[in-house]
Amino acid sequence: MTQSAKGALPTITDVANHAGVSRATTSRALSNYGVVNAATRARVLESAAELGYVPNVLARSMRAGSTHTLGLIIAEVGLSVFDLAMRSVIESARLEDYQVLVTNTNEDLRAERTSVRVMLEKQVDGLIVVPSSVDELEFLSKADLKGKPVTLLDRSLDSLGIASVTADNLQGTRDAVEHMQALGHTKIGLIVVTANLSGETGERPAGLITTIHDRVEGYYRAMADAGIDIDPAWVRYCGDADESATQAVNTILDAENPPTALIASNANMSLAVLRVAKKRGLVIGDDLSLVGFDDAPWAAVLTPALTVVDLPIEQMAKAAVDNLLAQIRNPDAEPTSVVLPTRLLIRDSVRDLSTA
Repeated sequence: MTQSAKGALPTITDVANHAGVSRATTSRALSNYGVVNAATRARVLESAAELGYVPNVLARSMRAGSTHTLGLIIAEVGLSVFDLAMRSVIESARLEDYQVLVTNTNEDLRAERTSVRVMLEKQVDGLIVVPSSVDELEFLSKADLKGKPVTLLDRSLDSLGIASVTADNLQGTRDAVEHMQALGHTKIGLIVVTANLSGETGERPAGLITTIHDRVEGYYRAMADAGIDIDPAWVRYCGDADESATQAVNTILDAENPPTALIASNANMSLAVLRVAKKRGLVIGDDLSLVGFDDAPWAAVLTPALTVVDLPIEQMAKAAVDNLLAQIRNPDAEPTSVVLPTRLLIRDSVRDLSTA
């Protein structure tokens, strides 16, 4: 590679001088716009290749008012649902000629603030965010984002008027409860993972993210509609550490009147139930019934296969990209919210008690 000066990469001026044409002609030839005859264009491209010229795409994009990059801020990459969301956002953006910068906050609010600041410094055209909280999110307001649009994924935040794409988690839990009821279960428990806990408790924590809030509400409404009185011991909340999840499962199974069926609020919680059941010698689908959230890759290959509330993650990711690009292309448009339906995938992990 030939350099314009020691330690410096060749510039467009170097290419112009080498080709014996003006900078303007060189720019048109390299950018493939305007009128440049074929021989001149070929000479410019040959000079650029010989010198090892690399165009400054960022500078060109800045002059055009767009970097064609989006920022994606994920709450917890380790969860299969967010891994799929990340891949789907990147692919959907690529089809629209956008690149995606990704950060993982591990559900830490300070990391989230830092990620937003860094993304703005990188001059992204807009942000897709999976928030870790429903509180202290003013940094996602339009003013704090310097006018950059944002779309929330798998969360909603009506108080700040931010666009969002979510699944119908409330109906998803209702479907799970109703499926269990149809198979004769009335003692149905719920185990909920929430990042703002370090242990486990039967008291509903304040500040649940909307995804979890809606799953809890769906459970209570479905049980009420069926006329079933909920034993407080059937509902436990825990942190996302394995120890907290294990403790929550043991607490609920050790209750005086334990449930015959459990709903786990995410895939990791389902795994905790499976581990505890195995240790206790309980057979899922026989001694204890289970419905999980998120169709993790392992859910269908278990014995018995796990019934799950499946979230339309790929569709949600595409809708989030479409939503954000619509805001980028029309800055005056009002933010919109999209709610996509869930699907109950019925397998073999719920015992039929209706004929017992």
